[in-house]
Amino acid sequence: MKVTSLVFASAAALTFASPHPRHAHRHALRKRADSTLYVPGPVETVMVYVLDGHAISEEDMINGIANGTLAWGDNGVLSSSSSAAVVAQPTPVPEPAPEKPFETAPINMPDVNAIPGPQVSKAPEVEEPPQSSSPQDYKPIGNDGECADCDKEFRNDFHPCSKFPTGYGAIHLGNEGLGGWTGIQDPKERGSAGYDNIVTTAKGSCEGGECCKPGSFCSYACPNPYLKLSFPKKQGKTGQSVGGLYCNENGKLELADGSIGKTLCGKGTTHMKIRVENKLSKSVSICRTDYPGTESETIPFTLKPGESGELASPDQKSYYFWEGKPTSAQYYINKQGVPESEACTWGTGAKAVGNWAPANLGTSWDDINMNAGFAGLSQNKPTNPDDRLDFNIKFTGDGVQNPCSFKKSTGEYCSGNNCGRDVGCTASIREGATLTMVFSDD
Repeated sequence: MKVTSLVFASAAALTFASPHPRHAHRHALRKRADSTLYVPGPVETVMVYVLDGHAISEEDMINGIANGTLAWGDNGVLSSSSSAAVVAQPTPVPEPAPEKPFETAPINMPDVNAIPGPQVSKAPEVEEPPQSSSPQDYKPIGNDGECADCDKEFRNDFHPCSKFPTGYGAIHLGNEGLGGWTGIQDPKERGSAGYDNIVTTAKGSCEGGECCKPGSFCSYACPNPYLKLSFPKKQGKTGQSVGGLYCNENGKLELADGSIGKTLCGKGTTHMKIRVENKLSKSVSICRTDYPGTESETIPFTLKPGESGELASPDQKSYYFWEGKPTSAQYYINKQGVPESEACTWGTGAKAVGNWAPANLGTSWDDINMNAGFAGLSQNKPTNPDDRLDFNIKFTGDGVQNPCSFKKSTGEYCSGNNCGRDVGCTASIREGATLTMVFSDD
């Protein structure tokens, strides 16, 4: 996952005399690839290298090792210091096409009201979990930033893990093929020092959601400007983040023991607003990372031409801490016209989309030291250092200091008149102010 530490650090140097604390997480750690696991096949064995729940090519693995962005894990188990771990998955070739995993025939429960006998006159009514009217489709919540269901308290030990809990504001997502979840993590090691050997369910494994099983943390998306509130107190032993609802031994969902609220989603900071306005002729997808959780950029926010909307930004003091450090919301900005289904999912590097999108944005309100907000814009380095966005970005708004901009003509990021291709920029925002990011061709 791309983080924004260097951007925030450089911005602090421009704006303040003293260094600013880190706003993003896992700034100095590297991803770690695993040793491979050999499984004999009918004819030959082809090795597949898997990182963050997604296959990567051998060339990408070798280049990652060479340039220092990847490192070998311990004990032959794939773990990542910057995201959840996945066991390496060798694929025997050739072999028949496998059946879909985890699929079972539906169970038809008898109608208890139809049971004959004088001792049964009517079965007691059973409360059903609330469901939204259209769980399959992501819909932006509008410019007012309100979410009708986000204030509804979640009922523990009531909803089956196999069914996504719509009706509480959380967005049912179809892109990942996980039954609406943004990611599913199953820590195989649960020691006092933290979770380790965290197996992340591969994309497309269970359209119906059956992958959310007892012992797993099943992560979900909240609409902007809302943030996920459920994650465990215990986190990754080697820096991995874990988030989502916990599937208990009864096969029911419950808020994780580190949850910071009784609802699934909570509105971000009220001290400032960060809005995006699309003046382009095509749509733009800005994809938020599933954090804490798998850290894939799977949470969509797509603006059509002429639309605007508000992004989520956490209050540092009251949101998730990574190894004792406050964190920010992090976004990947795709080129205009990239379909949301490609933009807000883990990519392969074949296109400059998803985690290979050209630019990153990090936002948070610092209520620990500065009592100010920050929005940092940077190139997606080291993942995609050379590609550039195909539109301009300009930060505007009263109460915004050191406003950033990106110039598509030169590919430079600017803080005022200080511009460069290899630098990012960070704006500071005063209490009550609104920063607007304008996307345009001008």
